[in-house]
Amino acid sequence: MARLCCLLMCCSLSFSAAAKDQLNWAINAAPPFHITEGPLKQRGLCDALVRSVRRQLPDIAQPQQIIPQPRIHQLLNEDQQLCFPCMIHQDKATKTAVFTNPTHYYPPQGILTRKALADFLRQQFGSPVSLAAVLKSNSFKLGLAAGRRYGSLQPLIDQYAQDPWIRSGDGSMVALLQMIQSGKLDYSLDYPMVLRYLQQTAPQMAQGLVYLPIAELRQPVAGAIGCANSEWGQQKVRLINQVLQKVKQDPDFTEAQKLWLAPSVPTAAIEH
Repeated sequence: MARLCCLLMCCSLSFSAAAKDQLNWAINAAPPFHITEGPLKQRGLCDALVRSVRRQLPDIAQPQQIIPQPRIHQLLNEDQQLCFPCMIHQDKATKTAVFTNPTHYYPPQGILTRKALADFLRQQFGSPVSLAAVLKSNSFKLGLAAGRRYGSLQPLIDQYAQDPWIRSGDGSMVALLQMIQSGKLDYSLDYPMVLRYLQQTAPQMAQGLVYLPIAELRQPVAGAIGCANSEWGQQKVRLINQVLQKVKQDPDFTEAQKLWLAPSVPTAAIEH
């Protein structure tokens, strides 16, 4: 615990003391957004996004630190000088962050669960499934990653999710999928690419898991880079926006999008 506290203090101090013309990246070990180990190391979607921004802004120092997701959220709320490359785009700034223009688009978030349970949920709650009805029923154990926010789905989660299982630590979403397959949890909420990552790295653990579309979210979700909502962060967002079109055309980033956003995964709505 003492070592952890020391680490968190060092993170805070390093960002506070950072040069104003420096673009500080906070990343977290959350594949396939950021992949920090294994055969796909550094091939995460947001790993490529950070590299592409670096290539377009070569004259600006861009250090990065691996920080747990809840701590990143806390540092942003404290107006520390950092940017996080994998946030859900919002038109207006929040207390936590100010956002670049959209960097890419995710397929809609949905339910990740076992196929047999997915078929039952469709029978009971429609197709596409009403997430609000599933949450209200309080009959199924939901697992979420610590520190994650779910965009337009967050109000539903806050209102109806009763005592969800919160998983912390590195690779929390992959760990949640493994708990779902084993029956310890019933479902989670995320993008299809999380299941795609498990298929690529641990296919046995991905067997029987499917993506289930939900009625509340049918359109793609815009991703963006978020920086602390401060004068420093606003300046960095303007700077990134100036080169964002070139970033979006960078082959490294376009290849990462093909790898994680294009491939299909088993979907309950088309599997019978």
